[in-house]
Amino acid sequence: MAEAERVARSWDAEMRKGYLKLTTLLLLSRNSLTGYGIMKEVEKRTLGLWKPTTGGIYPRLKELEEKGYIEGQWTKEEGRRKKIYSITDAGRQVLEAAFQKQQQAQRTMRSLFQEIAQDILETKLPPPPNLELGLPPFGVGIEDKPVDEQVRILKDARAQIRRQLKQIETRLEKLEEKKVS
Repeated sequence: MAEAERVARSWDAEMRKGYLKLTTLLLLSRNSLTGYGIMKEVEKRTLGLWKPTTGGIYPRLKELEEKGYIEGQWTKEEGRRKKIYSITDAGRQVLEAAFQKQQQAQRTMRSLFQEIAQDILETKLPPPPNLELGLPPFGVGIEDKPVDEQVRILKDARAQIRRQLKQIETRLEKLEEKKVS
């Protein structure tokens, strides 16, 4: 099991590197930020589930800058130098293409997971709330909506998650009963 865990961690780390590039472009499409600001924004938007490190963000920023997808501008604030990053037109084009590919990958994986869930759990799971509601990754963009709409979207997502959890709990109870019998 130790080997499987090591491989899974390795895959997770590689996946996060790619997502960090996409997430960086998403965030910079909204506002110019420092590397530290990007780290904090990712942590905030993922409710602390993902906390990029300086060793994770700065190599991605350097790569994106070298490719011309972002540009950094040095400024001085309170006697300290800070590099503020902004997305370029080329970065916006890459973001749009990458976002379309990401949505396609999500649909494909959702279909695969539903098929497997149907086989294993003998049930059809509803689509995940963020896909059904059309929310971008990490809730990007909902903060620009009116507060009432943000509240409605989040309450709807919470209700869908609760329904999904109830379905899973019911199915698990049935499987546990079969196991005991």
